[in-house]
Amino acid sequence: MLRAMLSILPLSSPITPPDAVASVIANVASRLTASGVPHRMTAAGEPPDALLIVSGGTEHIALEALARTDGPALLLAHPDRNSLPAALEVLGALRQGGRPGRIVVVNDAPESADALGRLALHLEVRRRLRAARVGRIGAPSDWLVASAPGDGTVSAAWGPTLVDVPLDEVVDALSDVEPAEAASIRDAVVSGAASVREPSPADLDAAAAIAVALRRVVHRHRLDACAVRCFDLVIDRGTTGCVGLSWLLDEGVTAGCEGDVPATLTMLWLRLVTGEPGFIANPQDLDPRANTLDLAHCTVARRLVSRYALRSHFESSLGVGIAGTLDPGPATVVRIGGADLRAVFISDGEIVGGGESERRCRTQVTVRLDAPVAELLAYPLGNHLVLTRGRWAAELREYHELFVAST
Repeated sequence: MLRAMLSILPLSSPITPPDAVASVIANVASRLTASGVPHRMTAAGEPPDALLIVSGGTEHIALEALARTDGPALLLAHPDRNSLPAALEVLGALRQGGRPGRIVVVNDAPESADALGRLALHLEVRRRLRAARVGRIGAPSDWLVASAPGDGTVSAAWGPTLVDVPLDEVVDALSDVEPAEAASIRDAVVSGAASVREPSPADLDAAAAIAVALRRVVHRHRLDACAVRCFDLVIDRGTTGCVGLSWLLDEGVTAGCEGDVPATLTMLWLRLVTGEPGFIANPQDLDPRANTLDLAHCTVARRLVSRYALRSHFESSLGVGIAGTLDPGPATVVRIGGADLRAVFISDGEIVGGGESERRCRTQVTVRLDAPVAELLAYPLGNHLVLTRGRWAAELREYHELFVAST
């Protein structure tokens, strides 16, 4: 899991004895170390990640320090010297002015270590999102009428820079693909497959060449993530990007389908939080009584599945799609959306099955959600959802509340 180096500014009142200040700082530092949270104490003048409220009587000092920073206020309190009441007063004043924040009481309770770990994760995710470059390779597919954010929306809400890249760059890169590089991808994908059904050798070669071209464009533009208008490859070239997107996901580059930037941003967020690629998929059916949701798509990271077969692309019967099996177990389903990209759907759940329907995209999974599945019908955010393994809803909601919903 990611961990940030927390920079912490200790604040104490002028009447607090220096040896008492030093003792508090040492005690808090020891507990941070025991919780596995990298940290360093800073001096006034350097913008900190968090304030350590050493003693009472620091309320105005804290507000002055926070006035020089942006984002949510992160306050560390401890059980002595009126630290906690001072922190409560500070955050109470900030909330009256509309600024969000969190107080973490650094003590011996296990919950303290958990809260500190989440805080470190949130800060590192925020830093990486702000530094990320998301490529929109081709315009969003024509049917994504709710998933085409305006310029500046991604950066304003979540931090990444959105980079527009013509799909023609991928097509042009095909002419420079080294046969040996494409063959190595083809052979790796084929050798790992349980079976190859519809795709011909020519289909496999073409899909591998697309993977090489996509990777080249991603590297050229220094992209951390990309949303690819992949259906144009089907229409114009008779091949698919499913293998290429899967390959990029396994290499650590977030790659989404159909030029869907909100879904790709969701995948990037999940990868930074969980360390795993997400499965971008279409909802196919739901059962409110069982609270289950069926998801399907023709690409998936191979590292997410226990086995896979190579099939044709579902809608077109062309190219190469991936029919993967996701094992039963904990999962989280997420989607970022809304006009300003500040709305989210988040639910923990459990993968309870898969499928092999010939009337759906090739990788199929059924997940039982904790949140009411009917919420997706009442407040939809788009036609793609993202699934990741593990139960991450609490961490994701906390990050969203701190850094996105309230900014």
